[in-house]
Amino acid sequence: MKVSPGFLASANPCPNTKKYLEVTYRCEEKKEGVSSRLATGPYPGTTAGLAVSSDNEIFVTHSSIKTIQVFSMKGVKLRNIPTGDMKPCGIATGLNNSLWVVLQGGHENRPMYENAVSQYRKDGHVLAKYNCNGRFIIHGIAVDKLADKIILTIERRSGVRLHTEFVWFRPTHTQGMPTCNMTKFGSIEGDARHSVAVDKRGNIFMPEWYNDRVLKYDKNGVYLSSFGSKGTGAGYLLGPYGICVDSWGRVIVADYGNHRLEMFTAKGDHVCTVAYIRSPCHVAISGEGQLVVSNEASITILPKH
Repeated sequence: MKVSPGFLASANPCPNTKKYLEVTYRCEEKKEGVSSRLATGPYPGTTAGLAVSSDNEIFVTHSSIKTIQVFSMKGVKLRNIPTGDMKPCGIATGLNNSLWVVLQGGHENRPMYENAVSQYRKDGHVLAKYNCNGRFIIHGIAVDKLADKIILTIERRSGVRLHTEFVWFRPTHTQGMPTCNMTKFGSIEGDARHSVAVDKRGNIFMPEWYNDRVLKYDKNGVYLSSFGSKGTGAGYLLGPYGICVDSWGRVIVADYGNHRLEMFTAKGDHVCTVAYIRSPCHVAISGEGQLVVSNEASITILPKH
């Protein structure tokens, strides 16, 4: 495995062989990824969300052109899904491969921010749109498919300080109209521009950028534990940003500051460094086990792990 110059030059990223469930990991087993370039518009930071459907279509939200781009697992562009006059941000797949998308409006100079959570069919047809305007900005989203619940990360500002709230979002209707119904279950200091993931048991995992760790909550929103700490060695994190959970229950973290993907057990034990990718922002897993990673300029498709 080739490591780009300057990446962890003084650290041994994988000193031991690890076994988790029935899979054994060694450094030499890491594989190269197949990379597909995306247009990113006139400024960085526009690839704001990533999801993969169970039939292996890749969905990337592109805020500068207000579009969801759809790719095959070979990196072939399939179609665009426009999002009107709102910017798409976080994205997640729900039942029947429907898409749940966070939308942000033009709120730069307004006291009340424009937010929406929209449900799309994978072909782009709008099924529902829930307007959630208020003194907050919605960023991340995940779907607990078994419990039919949605988790959002919400950013609020108090003076110059930012903090993030974790909320349940329940799609409801009042007199036939979509209603934004949210219930808070946790909060941290810092902004909410990172991801959130849910495992098969309903446990919720969220990377905490400012404290270089991952938070774990149970299916009822009760805080359980955290894992990871600031550093560059194996199992340490530096600005964790994206996160996903695979079918084995393994937690994969896009370790932005260390330019790599780190894998942990659901209990927080470090398994291995999966791959080295420059400034990874988001990570998702396909129905067949391939990892898909996005940064500000491209997506990278890694072989099954």
